[in-house]
Amino acid sequence: METILAKGAEATIIKKGTSVIKERLVKTYRLEEIDSELRKTRTKKEAKILKKLEGIAPKLIHSDDESKLEIEYVDGDVVKNILDDQIDLAIEIGKNTATMHDQDIIHGDLTTSNMILDKKGKLKFIDFGLSFVSDKEEDKAVDLHLFKEAVESKHFRKEKEIWDNFIKGYNPKDKKRILKRLEIVETRGRNKQKY
Repeated sequence: METILAKGAEATIIKKGTSVIKERLVKTYRLEEIDSELRKTRTKKEAKILKKLEGIAPKLIHSDDESKLEIEYVDGDVVKNILDDQIDLAIEIGKNTATMHDQDIIHGDLTTSNMILDKKGKLKFIDFGLSFVSDKEEDKAVDLHLFKEAVESKHFRKEKEIWDNFIKGYNPKDKKRILKRLEIVETRGRNKQKY
């Protein structure tokens, strides 16, 4: 039996047995060759990232290298729904983020909606559709900034404790430089809000 889990602008996510099928949608407003190439490139990139992050991301079962990925279904709670009651989970989020950043992988949409605590108590990051590879401190700092903004908007009652726990767990090899860069990124954000 198939169940549609999500239908976004870029892809449809379908649960099929113990797997999730992610299929990138054809965009008719693009030239066919360009659209096909984009879907191919993004599918291959996401498959490569999932392989590298096995353990903190769902297992990649199969990629058709065109537009479709088959990924292990993670049965559990979306972190967005449980973090306020389990703020220690933020330490684990920090650890996973550090593991990812030490491999120069940027999530691109690091929010608590894209994290699942499975039934065995293991935290998994999901939805690597916007992820990319970069060794730049700027890109890693922007990932942290996105997470911080998500916490401020969805978990504002406990945001300080959550952020403090996240930083406790976040220990990549270049932590000091990334956090220094985060200050610059946040300053830019505040300056934009003035206008």
